[in-house]
Amino acid sequence: MNIHYKTHPAIHPEPSIMPGPLSSDINDNDTDTSPLYSASVKDAVTLIRSIAPDTRIETRFIDESDGYTLAAPVVCREDMPGYCRSSKDGFAVHSHDILKATFENPVRLKYNGKIRSGYSEKQRIEKGECFAITTGGPVPEGADAVVMHEHAILKGKSVEVTCPAVHGENVISKDEDAKAGEIIYPEGWVIRPQDIGVLAGFGICTVQVRAMPVIGILSTGPELVPADGRPLRGEIRETNSYLISALCRKFGAVPKRYGIAWDGSDQLSHLLMIAVAECDAVIISGGSAHDERDRTAEVISGQGKLLLSGLSISPRKTMVIGEIQGKPIIGLPGHPASVYLLLLLVVTSLIQAMKGADAQGLIKEQVIAGVDIKGHPDREYHIPVRISDDKAYPLGRKAGMISILSQCDGIIHIPQGSTGIKKGEMAEMLDLTCIRSPVIQFRNQ
Repeated sequence: MNIHYKTHPAIHPEPSIMPGPLSSDINDNDTDTSPLYSASVKDAVTLIRSIAPDTRIETRFIDESDGYTLAAPVVCREDMPGYCRSSKDGFAVHSHDILKATFENPVRLKYNGKIRSGYSEKQRIEKGECFAITTGGPVPEGADAVVMHEHAILKGKSVEVTCPAVHGENVISKDEDAKAGEIIYPEGWVIRPQDIGVLAGFGICTVQVRAMPVIGILSTGPELVPADGRPLRGEIRETNSYLISALCRKFGAVPKRYGIAWDGSDQLSHLLMIAVAECDAVIISGGSAHDERDRTAEVISGQGKLLLSGLSISPRKTMVIGEIQGKPIIGLPGHPASVYLLLLLVVTSLIQAMKGADAQGLIKEQVIAGVDIKGHPDREYHIPVRISDDKAYPLGRKAGMISILSQCDGIIHIPQGSTGIKKGEMAEMLDLTCIRSPVIQFRNQ
């Protein structure tokens, strides 16, 4: 193990940024450039998506496109599958020929041979004829249905059909998967492994996508040492950059770490401007606090524009949002659990917006409160919970505790104005283990 011992000069208190007006005091006609103060999560998400810059467009092979966001619609080039084919093993027939077929009085058809899957010359049946056919085999001209083997008996050169079939039964029409010119996936769709299979099946091997945004990450605080270091009394290991990097990768961004700013605002400003020059957005952890340690807001204001300072959720989150040279700058607190919560609730929307995608949603499920979970009329709450015996229990939130992250299964939201949730009541929980992609309406649904 590499043992790291750091030294740093004494940090002198620096002035904090005065809070801006309450979000309720701001309207569309307000030209005041003061930052939003004590904003809701919804306010923060709306703001962060509004300042998200687009990433460049690039062409990628589909087998290298998992997790990327489409920069242009994918359009079907030809009718798919392109010919009528059977969806069952059985006999290709014309439905009119077997309208009166029953088990007691089967209809006898002339057997013309077998059609297998794979290339074959065009076949045709006339009135009173049929072909045996395998799943995927091309349906012969003149046939409009497939009777399954369970309802037909081959006897020499004839087939006895014991059940009627309707037009189109067990047949996939030539454009049932998709029609030529139809949009398969819209712009903004996040490509998944199953989508790559669909694209390959449609003969589409390259797609236009948004490049993964590069997110600069830096930490600040005189108490921090690197994760592979040995903390002295009063020091702690820096963990947030690893947490932020992992979440960035999960949501389709490229993390780039810039280390720790130990020596106050000057060093933080220096590292920040390097990151701004090299990245699409920057996340700073540990520089946002309620006291003289609040350096992130000051540095953003000195180099650009501060847009938001603080969220009106409980426990209070000292998140800041700003912009430098047209690039979003996000300031997060130092508590790893708070960082994780804000990444999921707010920062993921920035990554999705930069990629041109609708925000992916965490899957919601109903859980039973294992204890009373208190709220407050003046604030909204986002409570980390663990699930035990199908009940949700709030996690303790002592500052500095890292192990809370390993116990967190989800987040329960208590909206502003609610007094909370009683023990035994149902509550809606965001499942932190599952991500739902944006929903589109397919033609066949």
